[in-house]
Amino acid sequence: MSFQVKSSTYPWMWLGVSLVVLATGCNQQQTKLPEADSYAKRERHIEVQVVPASRQKLAVEQEFTGDLLPRRVTRIVAEVSGVITHIPEIGKKINVTVGGKSYSERLGLTYGQHVKKGDLLLQIDSRDYEIALQIAKAKLAKAQADLEKLLSWERDEEISRLVAMQTEAVARLEQAKRNRNRLEKLLPNHAISESEFEESETEVTAAAAAVDSATAIVEQAKAGPTSEEIAVQRALVDQAQAEIKQKEIELSKATILAPYDGVVTAINVEVGERVAPGGDSLIELMDLRYLIAEINIPEAYVGAVQVEDLAHVLAAGATEAVPGVVVAVNEMVDPATRTFRTRVAIDNIRAKFKAGQFAKVRIPLQSTAADSLVVPARSMVFIDGQPHVYVVEQGRATARRVEPGLATEEAVEITSGLSPGDQVVTDDPNLLSSGVQVAVRSAEGSLTLTSAQQ
Repeated sequence: MSFQVKSSTYPWMWLGVSLVVLATGCNQQQTKLPEADSYAKRERHIEVQVVPASRQKLAVEQEFTGDLLPRRVTRIVAEVSGVITHIPEIGKKINVTVGGKSYSERLGLTYGQHVKKGDLLLQIDSRDYEIALQIAKAKLAKAQADLEKLLSWERDEEISRLVAMQTEAVARLEQAKRNRNRLEKLLPNHAISESEFEESETEVTAAAAAVDSATAIVEQAKAGPTSEEIAVQRALVDQAQAEIKQKEIELSKATILAPYDGVVTAINVEVGERVAPGGDSLIELMDLRYLIAEINIPEAYVGAVQVEDLAHVLAAGATEAVPGVVVAVNEMVDPATRTFRTRVAIDNIRAKFKAGQFAKVRIPLQSTAADSLVVPARSMVFIDGQPHVYVVEQGRATARRVEPGLATEEAVEITSGLSPGDQVVTDDPNLLSSGVQVAVRSAEGSLTLTSAQQ
């Protein structure tokens, strides 16, 4: 049985039905509000997981980049002036056939050429230096002859000859005196002129001087040379010998030889060119038997790298790393880069690498202390550009400024800012702020609240 009610005929009936329904619902679902004095505000806790900072030995292999440098490099310059007269043809011999004609030529010294110690590299015209050496040798011969004469001094027959000359001078003096005395007697009688008598006086004076000179020569001949005279002559001999050595050195510098086994990496001169001391380098020579990978290591690793530590070096273009050894560690940290320079040597006897190649160097590093304080790497966060970790203290997360040391993908050494046992937040610390309340979540997922939070 059905019925219909038209809304346009009985509108009041729908209003009554609605009121009845509302009244019935309110009676069935009445809500009881809490009393105002029983309401307590509760702050939401952020769930975090923590680990205690612990002491352990941390080892890590770090990778650094640098360039391969030669063991040594020498830029040879001219030490004497002159014209280049010869460059040896020690390169490869090339045979070429063009248009049915064969040509053969041996290459001269060029870059890439291997040379041995003592090999001729360049020859400078040495004629002027050879003549200068001959002159110096002649000076030495004269100085040595004068010294020998001084040391042997006068022979006995020479002394006898000098004594005879002295006796002759004495006899002439006596003759002059007798002649003067005879003329002196004739002067009062005007038998001679005044000028004749004065001439006799002059002869006596000259004869006396000749006697004194002959006597001095005899005495000197008998006494021999003085020690001062011998010393002066010896000094002249030494000077002449030193001059010879100087000229020999200048002559040797006209011939430029390889100072060690190496590879020519540049030659900047040709035959006929004039060179002078202090000019540009003529030849550049490198010793490539060993190469040095020079790298810069951050100061955080000071003390973690030592001479003789092993390393692995991968040069650009190479498929496998080669073993290396630390040969030098700079004791100074560059204040601009906060790094210290380190050199790692690799063997290059087979010439597999070239100087200047880019290289990656991996060095196993160990923390300076055997029981370094270590935290998980994911606990690190940078606040205002400074490294921090969040530590849970009395139910709140507190940001701590720390100083990191060695670091791996899993752990970081803390050199200052933490103490053993500090509870360090390992969840994403970027979602925290200092002072926020936290709830520690155990490994099983349950929450642990401190007494300040309960």
